[in-house]
Amino acid sequence: MTYYLLLEDDTEKDVYFDSNVLGEESFGTFYTGQGMVALTNIINKKPELLDTIKILDDTKKSYTLTNFFDILSKLKVMT
Repeated sequence: MTYYLLLEDDTEKDVYFDSNVLGEESFGTFYTGQGMVALTNIINKKPELLDTIKILDDTKKSYTLTNFFDILSKLKVMT
């Protein structure tokens, strides 16, 4: 399963850019992408943007930040 980060002005077409790919889940491991770097920067430097982001998976299911981090907490994260 691949997870994508969408900012306020992004569309679903933008998920195919490397900067929007949070990472991919496979066999109990989450392999981070450039979108995870962007999300970390938002959390640390622009937390006011957190309310405007969306997280989608490759089936277009939407997740809250809390849901996404709950998923990550159950996986081994590889950076």
